[in-house]
Amino acid sequence: MHKKKVSTPNRHQARESAIEVLYAWQSGGGDDADIPSLIAGRLEEEDRTFQDQAYLRELVNGVTQNTSDLDSDISKVVNRSIRSVANLELNIVRLALWEMKQRLEIPYKVIINEALELARDYTDEPARGFINGVLDKLAQQFRQTEVSNRQ
Repeated sequence: MHKKKVSTPNRHQARESAIEVLYAWQSGGGDDADIPSLIAGRLEEEDRTFQDQAYLRELVNGVTQNTSDLDSDISKVVNRSIRSVANLELNIVRLALWEMKQRLEIPYKVIINEALELARDYTDEPARGFINGVLDKLAQQFRQTEVSNRQ
């Protein structure tokens, strides 16, 4: 990755940390009591010095507090059992969907691109295709006006 001068908190780094926290959280059984220590661990990472710490917390708490609703929405556009979706892929989709639904000021294209960047860093090519397809369908559902204005 290239180095750049960062003067404002970095949301991409916050998303990376959020995915790592969500992965660890789900792998550990989904115990909400683990979240503060998992977040603290990500905040100590030297290569993420400039991450937007408040956004990291907002993302993790948003996803963990709304997992059932997010999974319900995701299961409606996935052609297989959501239980068969890999932990990492599912959490990338959950994170992006949460942003699509809650952070309307962020264009859906930016959200999808960020999710695909995370997928490039953490998954393989078939997973990226799956994530892209699912997020495109979810964008058509939750950002219908924005999607139709771009076509």
